[in-house]
Amino acid sequence: MANPISREIRTGTIGELLVQLRLLQFNVQAAAPLKDSGNDLIACFGEVFKTIQVKTTTSNKKPPQKPKDSIKYNILAIVRLSGYDETIHFDKSKIYLVPKHELTSVNYSWKGLESYLLSTKLVNKIFA
Repeated sequence: MANPISREIRTGTIGELLVQLRLLQFNVQAAAPLKDSGNDLIACFGEVFKTIQVKTTTSNKKPPQKPKDSIKYNILAIVRLSGYDETIHFDKSKIYLVPKHELTSVNYSWKGLESYLLSTKLVNKIFA
């Protein structure tokens, strides 16, 4: 018998796995660390390594809350899942990658995050 999984844990885990999968499409290897100390993923691209904090939501109203300033990471991956529960449309879900040092100056809204939508250009810039 397995322990139940809360909706929040399920949504967050789906977001982390989706980030891993989508980053792999851009030749970025990402894996979860053995112990989660605030870094959900560790990613490498060539010889560059970055730590990633993942925040996932199904809300179209506003992005999820930013991590606390005390959490150490390089990139905030914001996952906007399309659909709900058993009907998630992975191909319509969006991933935004925001370097932590840019969070203070970005307009933290879906419109303001558009330039951080996952793309080859963004991956090359972040992992330069």
